[in-house]
Amino acid sequence: MKLQQIDKERYRKHLNMASVVATAILIFFALFYGQILIHFFAAADGNNFKLNVVGVILGVISLLILFNLVRRHPYLTEVMYVWDLKQANNQIYRKLHHIKAALANSDNTNIDAITILHYYYAASKQQYNLDNNTLTIEGLTEEMAKLDSLIIAKNLTISVDDYNPELLKQF
Repeated sequence: MKLQQIDKERYRKHLNMASVVATAILIFFALFYGQILIHFFAAADGNNFKLNVVGVILGVISLLILFNLVRRHPYLTEVMYVWDLKQANNQIYRKLHHIKAALANSDNTNIDAITILHYYYAASKQQYNLDNNTLTIEGLTEEMAKLDSLIIAKNLTISVDDYNPELLKQF
């Protein structure tokens, strides 16, 4: 996944609107399905908790189907970009221990590990900035500085565009 410039204000506005709309739709579907189920299958004792739970589950399923249909709408471009960015970061994070170990064990010359870390740090910084995550950005900046120093010391030319998810297969 290639990193893109995202307008933070537009992203936040669209994310907030998408969250409100998704919540409203979920509530609507849950109530709708719950009432339909209660209408046809109401318990004699008046306890319809299980039917309401089934209504919520059906509401979630309906929301996921609806979301899958509209996820590529232009209004959701920034939201889906950040979603995909988080997925890419998660793939790297699951192997981060192995990547850092390979870098430490190879006398700091594992180009693939350096490339992955360079992308991961840049993508994480963008994600943290977009999500206003100021708590962990300081530690990330320190890690980025260490990696940049290593890249300079090894006289390497590494770009975030060099990253390819196929690089993760070796770790």
